[in-house]
Amino acid sequence: MAIPDWRPAMRACVDAVRPGGLLVFALVHPAFEQLRSTWQDHGSYRVQRYLEEYEIVGPAASDFHRPLSAYLNELASLGCRLREVAEPGLDPAVAAAARSAAPAIDSYVSLPNFLFVSAEAPA
Repeated sequence: MAIPDWRPAMRACVDAVRPGGLLVFALVHPAFEQLRSTWQDHGSYRVQRYLEEYEIVGPAASDFHRPLSAYLNELASLGCRLREVAEPGLDPAVAAAARSAAPAIDSYVSLPNFLFVSAEAPA
């Protein structure tokens, strides 16, 4: 998500995996970027431009929003077979323990902050 021209990078990763091997990657879930700050400001999560691709300018560097379909369709176009997608939430007990120090931590219990993808490289 931090690579502007990401398709060649994904191709290089797929090419580096042995045939039938697994490519596993994680990124901030594209449907829930800036989850904690949005939850903190509004008491819920809000998204307006999910289907667009755009730059998210940060204090040190930029990230790039792309819908989930962009990543999954690119894997398919490279001949990969999707094996698993995980969208974990934060354990409620962990959130409860951190609530006083981290306002809006419950957003991570209710919605996934990260996305994990496992795909099999073409044989």
